[in-house]
Amino acid sequence: MTYVTFEAEIADGLVTPSADAKLPERGRALVTLLTETPHRTNWEAVEASPGVLRQPNLDSSAWQREVRAQWDRD
Repeated sequence: MTYVTFEAEIADGLVTPSADAKLPERGRALVTLLTETPHRTNWEAVEASPGVLRQPNLDSSAWQREVRAQWDRD
């Protein structure tokens, strides 16, 4: 199976591929909706994270949830 990514606009529930997209006459698709505003990653939090991994008795699941929450803060 081959996956192809192309840019498209959605208006009134219809997906319109950009002019240079070459699509087959028939097929199946997985659609990922992108937000209108780009995501801004908090890189200071990301870069500070590796040092935390060296702590003994660290609950890694809880740590991952906390770090991901910090990444999304603006």
